[in-house]
This record gives sequence, C-alpha cells and structure tokens, in this order.
Amino acid sequence: MVTLLNHRGLIYAISACAALAGLIFGYDTGIISGAVLFIEKDFSLSSFQIEMVVSAVLLGALIGSGCGGRLADRFGRRKVLLFTAVTFVIGSLSSAIAPNTDALIVSRIILGLAIGVGSFTAPLYLAEIAPRDIRGMLVSLNQLAITVGIVFSYLVSYYFSAHGRWPWMLGVGVVPASILFLGAMFLPESPRWMVLRGLDQKAHATLQHLRAGEKIDKEFSEIQKTVKMEKGTHRLLFEKWVRPILFISLGLSFFQQVTGINTIIYYAPTILEIAGFQQARGAILATLGIGIINVLFTVISLPLIDRWGRRPLLLIGLAGMFSSLAVMGIAFYYPGFSALRWVTVGSMIVYIASFATSLGPIMWLMISEIFPLSIRGVGSSLAISASWGFNMLVSLTFLTLMQFMGPSRIFWLYAILCILGWLFVYFIVPETKDCSLEKIEENLRLGHPSRELGIPLS
Repeated sequence: MVTLLNHRGLIYAISACAALAGLIFGYDTGIISGAVLFIEKDFSLSSFQIEMVVSAVLLGALIGSGCGGRLADRFGRRKVLLFTAVTFVIGSLSSAIAPNTDALIVSRIILGLAIGVGSFTAPLYLAEIAPRDIRGMLVSLNQLAITVGIVFSYLVSYYFSAHGRWPWMLGVGVVPASILFLGAMFLPESPRWMVLRGLDQKAHATLQHLRAGEKIDKEFSEIQKTVKMEKGTHRLLFEKWVRPILFISLGLSFFQQVTGINTIIYYAPTILEIAGFQQARGAILATLGIGIINVLFTVISLPLIDRWGRRPLLLIGLAGMFSSLAVMGIAFYYPGFSALRWVTVGSMIVYIASFATSLGPIMWLMISEIFPLSIRGVGSSLAISASWGFNMLVSLTFLTLMQFMGPSRIFWLYAILCILGWLFVYFIVPETKDCSLEKIEENLRLGHPSRELGIPLS
C-alpha cells in the first residue's frame, strides 16, 4: 500500500495542479455574491442590472465552453489550461478597475470565457490521466477546488466588506489564476489526446511516467484500439449510437443548475438579508459558514464516489436537496416566523451538503467519462455549455421571479425539479464506477441501454 501511494504521488500532484482551474471557477462564482451588495450601491443598480452583472460571467462561460471543446481537441488539454489562466488574469484586473456598469459587464464576460473553457478542460484532463480505480476521486478534485475557491472568495469578501472595497474583492482573483499558469507550464499532456494525434511514442512514455511502477500495456493497447475505431469528427455526436450519452449529459447539466444551486451561491447574502440579517457583513459571514460546509461535504464525497458509486450518491443527494428546499419554502411562507433566519441558514446547510455529495462533483465527473475519445472535448464542451446556459437562465430570473412569485413558491419550484432529477437519475443514468473509459465506449457502440453503459470490467 505504501509503495502504491508513493507511485501515485505524482498523479495526485498533477491532479491538484490541474484542479486549480476549478478553484478560479469557484472564486469568481462566490466573490460576486458579496461584491454585488456594494456594487449595487456604488452604481445604483436596479434588480435587472444586478442580474446582468451576476449573469454576464455566465454568458462568457457559455461562449467559452462552446468554443473550447474544439480548442482542447486541436491544441491539447494543457495549452487550453494555460489559456484559461491568462484570460482569467485579464478579466480579474479589468473587473477591478471597471469605472461603470457597462465596463464591469464586459470584464465579467471575459472572466466567463476563462471559466467556461476551464470548467470542462480540467475534469476532462483529469479523467484522461487518472487510473481507473481512483478516477472518480481525482476528477472530483475539480469540484473540491471549486468549493475551496468559493470559501476563499467568502473570506476575501468578508475581509474587504468592512469598507465596501469590491474592486479588491474582484482583483484578488489574479492570485489563483497566476498559480494555475505557473503550474500548468509543467503539466504533461494527456496520453489519450496524444494517441489521438498520432504521437504514440510520446503517449506511451507519458503514460508510463504517470503510472510509475505499474504495468501499462493493457491500458495503452485499449487506448490505441479505441482511437482506431474513431471517425474523429464532431458529426459523431449526432449518430444514433451516441444519442444516449448526449441525453444523459444534457440531463445532468440541466438538473445540476435548475434545482437552485446558484441561487444559493450567487445570492446567498441577498436571501439571508431577506430572511432577517440586517447588515451585509453579517449576511456574508453566515454565507461563509455555508461555504465551509460545501468544502467539508465535498471532501467526504471524494472516497465515496469510487466506493459507493455515482448513482447512490446522486439519489441520496437529490432527496436531501428536495427536503431542504421544501422546508425553506415553508419557512418563507410565514414571513413573521421568528426563527426564519436560522431555519433559512439550516436549510441552506442541508441543501449545500446534499449538493456537494451528489450533483456537485458527479455531473462534471460523468460528463468527462461517457463521451467517445475522439469527441470527448467537443461533447464535454457541448454539455457544459448547456450547463452554463441553464445557469444563466436561473441567475437572470431569480430576483425577478422572487419579486413575482415570492420566495416560498420559488423554492418549492426548485424542490419539484429535484423530484424530476431524482426520477431521471433512477431510470436513465448509468453507474460508471470501476469501468474504464474504453469499456464505457465499447458498451455504447454495442447498443447497451443507457443504465447499463458502465458495466464493470470482468
């Protein structure tokens, strides 16, 4: 066991570095929730303008994730991670010095380009370099990094909230982006991508380096065999045998977003102020506690993903999300309820804990697992573009719907969507634990039902 851990020290280090793309994703996701409380006052924003400032990054992410798949397939995963870091630095600096609302929105679109590209490239890269038996844990390091980035953003928000220094809140994002750039310079390229590009000798040497002390002949031959079967065209996405995974990936993207996660992440301080927290600083502090819970339960989920499997965690998590949203809706239905603040905080904690062990990490993981190799970049980017689109839809409409429907009904709406998500997972989503990426593709080509695509290796 000790020898195995020593041999895998390199893969853990590489994975941690690549997952920094998730950290910058999480930082910008979280920092706007605190910064917007002060931006609103400085720029005298309406509710719609607030939604525009928050959602501008999502428009950029939608564009970035849609275009980035082709970039990753053409130039390689490592170079795209470097591009992500540079673009995030530019976006963070321009956001910090934005003189007006229009400039801030443009700067956040640039940030979104970086986040959109990085949000699929990091888990894709991690899935392609990870050993099969710990693939779930390593890919989910990206989600852990997202949660750490969110907590980091809450700490930064709280520190600068005493004087309302929102430009500093946005500008600090340069720090994790710079670290990612330096680390990505030393990352190896994905062996699977190199085989796809005909660089077999380099791919073999890289895979041997990544699997130090382990035999790679079987794994490498499986990769070569899979590549020979590929047509290498994006049209493959629309062939009949690929449709099941397209449906699965789009379904997971849809339910990850429309079940309300980003109303909690982006608007948590706003919700807590409505629930009775009187000062922005106090609401941000309460949000920090929720962010810490997000990190803790993501850590708890990492070993469980490969031990229990993807499906059980999804089903348990969606049930917890439904329960917490239903309770929060009931609490807001009685606005004079004296304990509304604490019921809201408690419900948010249960919701975040449930999400962090289910849809949070597992959506990214499964999207990186189920697509055929030759279109893994394009397929992943399509699914994640859809995720950003759904994210933008929710973020652009939350405050407006809250005013129109009231908080209780909107939380009940998200709870109903959790039920639909549970049914989708139960009847459609496969278990991919202990199954190689090549075996998943083989099962897909053989026409196995969607729930049976992850039949383990014999």
